[in-house]
Amino acid sequence: MKNKIFPFILLLFVLLSCESFDEINTNPNQATDASIQVIFPAVTASFAYGLNGESAQFTSILMQYLTGVLGDQQQVNNYAFIADMSDATWNRFYTNCLLNINNIKLKSTEIGATDYLGAAKIMEAIIVGYSIDLWNDIPYSEALQLDEIRQPSFDDAATLYQRVQQLLDEGIADLNAESSTSPSTNDLIYNAANETQWRANSKPKWIMLARAMKARYHNHLSKVDPQGSATATLAAIDAGTFASNADQPNVLFGSEFAGPWFPFFQTTFGENNVAISQRIIDLLRDRVAPGVDDPRLPFYVSATTGGLYLGTPNGSASKPQGSVIPGPYLNRREAPTPILNYSELKFIEAEAALRAGQAGRAATAYNAAVSASLQRVTGTANPLYILLYGSETGITLTFEKIMTEKHIDMFLQAEAWTDWRRSTPEGAANTVSGIPMLEPSPSNSTQGAFPRRFIYPNREVVNNSSNVPNVTNQDRVFWDR
Repeated sequence: MKNKIFPFILLLFVLLSCESFDEINTNPNQATDASIQVIFPAVTASFAYGLNGESAQFTSILMQYLTGVLGDQQQVNNYAFIADMSDATWNRFYTNCLLNINNIKLKSTEIGATDYLGAAKIMEAIIVGYSIDLWNDIPYSEALQLDEIRQPSFDDAATLYQRVQQLLDEGIADLNAESSTSPSTNDLIYNAANETQWRANSKPKWIMLARAMKARYHNHLSKVDPQGSATATLAAIDAGTFASNADQPNVLFGSEFAGPWFPFFQTTFGENNVAISQRIIDLLRDRVAPGVDDPRLPFYVSATTGGLYLGTPNGSASKPQGSVIPGPYLNRREAPTPILNYSELKFIEAEAALRAGQAGRAATAYNAAVSASLQRVTGTANPLYILLYGSETGITLTFEKIMTEKHIDMFLQAEAWTDWRRSTPEGAANTVSGIPMLEPSPSNSTQGAFPRRFIYPNREVVNNSSNVPNVTNQDRVFWDR
């Protein structure tokens, strides 16, 4: 990442992030005077923060990677959702991302900048899919017509999932077309020194990302259409996508502008409101053998000066004295900000192949996923761990093994909550856990029922009350049956 672009991006990102949806409503053309070269990095930064910011904090509490011990985080830990928990992510997606993505699309179409157009559509697809996974129905078709429609209707989530796939296909087609101009140093996802290098090296990886996302969203339909989703998932992978960790997108912020997790852990909210859950420590400790932990544990969690890993029990209102903090994998300024890792893609392939009856392919993909996860987090593949957990055959591999290892791999990513919800038995009550097996917070407010979705943000409820669906966190998104 070129250091010279960070002061510029920081200023622009902060300016765009300070806008509220009401302010954008007042001036819907606020960003149209900027060039696509200027808008693109600011959108990309907001996009990365939206995927790994506030929503990931709350889903990480639901997945018991973290324990919420104070404030909003404690409310989420106890399943007593409040309306403003969604405001930051909702506003970031609509105000900072989708509005400006629309500007990129309009401007790039005018000048034939199909590389910008394709990348913008891929980000739009991911934002829409991610939002559906949190809220189900969302405003889309009327959401950006702010000069004409101030209270947009909500689109059907299942129909929008088809639009996600369409946007990804369109993005691939646009990237395969001849473009008048391309990103380069202003691409925070696949950075390049100049446009020529971007076209040669970054463009193919954007296409890989689009196909990986097609696989992810097809696989999300595992309860809706088990066999059809498996076939579509594998077809997206077979079309050509990530071949190693080197292909995955990681937004690497720099010394002047940190990614989303580090500043959160350094603030009073991160220091006081959340703690590392004892459950994830228990899962990783002694995982290889008595006294031999999962090799990712010291990267996910910092040990005490005595070399101990002391977490906070789920439901606790305070941290035990000497409790540990997050480890250096994400709790550092230069930590990677994931979008979709190669290891996730291989876990997706393993799950889809197993569902499709291709046990040998499933085992091969699963073993590659375990190895890639260890390499990404620790820098090396641990032979003993791979012997125990990454050497499956078509006979020994199970759905539970896939989802358990994937859960460890997806530490602090919101996608883990989607996987957990998909892994619950179809038709089971909300009191039934998915994989991994979770116990509700002892102080839960739902009689032991797990939340299945976010509620709509307070700003939307107030400003668009006639259209906002009436839901609770016990209702389900369309693919969660």
